[in-house]
Amino acid sequence: MLFPANSWITRLQAPVRDLGPYAAIALTLPGGTLVALSLWALRHRGWFVAHRRVLAEVALLGVGLVVPG
Repeated sequence: MLFPANSWITRLQAPVRDLGPYAAIALTLPGGTLVALSLWALRHRGWFVAHRRVLAEVALLGVGLVVPG
């Protein structure tokens, strides 16, 4: 029988294992954060295609915040 404390640990294991290689790249390479984000985006491009409208709106909002006037 699993205790409640073990159930959240079990649910957290898979995402942490998926992020491990990206974290290693980000921490060891110069500019590794950009490399890791690019590799992650390449691997999950189906998600980006499904959410491209939301991503475009977020990008426009970000540009609007960074570039005044």
